[in-house]
Amino acid sequence: MLMKKSAVIIGTLFLLLLTGCKQEPANPIEGAWNLIYAKKIVNDSVVSEYPRTFQGSDIKMWTKKNWSFVARYTQDTVTRDNYGGGTYTLNGNIYMENIVFHADKNYVGRKLRMLMTVKNDTLIQILPVDEEGVINKSDCTVERYTRLK
Repeated sequence: MLMKKSAVIIGTLFLLLLTGCKQEPANPIEGAWNLIYAKKIVNDSVVSEYPRTFQGSDIKMWTKKNWSFVARYTQDTVTRDNYGGGTYTLNGNIYMENIVFHADKNYVGRKLRMLMTVKNDTLIQILPVDEEGVINKSDCTVERYTRLK
């Protein structure tokens, strides 16, 4: 009888522990991502496309609150390194990036609002967007990443 009561008490405590532990929902962008495609559109014209008009590599990483990227690009015969990072917020699919450091000092202190979608191991960000997430399709940048494993 005592053994049965102990088993019931232990089982109840285990269930309370499981239901009492509140887990944060998984952040779908956390981790490291490899840029596989990018397109910049200005005045309804594609002005650059990766990897077509330039080559290289770009890795972007997210933690719970921070982001950073490192990149090296070659266009024609010119190679340049690029990097940046800062903090971010993600509300639904509206992503706001606060730039704390960047290879181009003109970006430091800026905030970029983007539309972000994640499907399986593919992440797409489109920028800029307005407060409601509406894209100006004649002036935007589309970036597609795959998750690094």
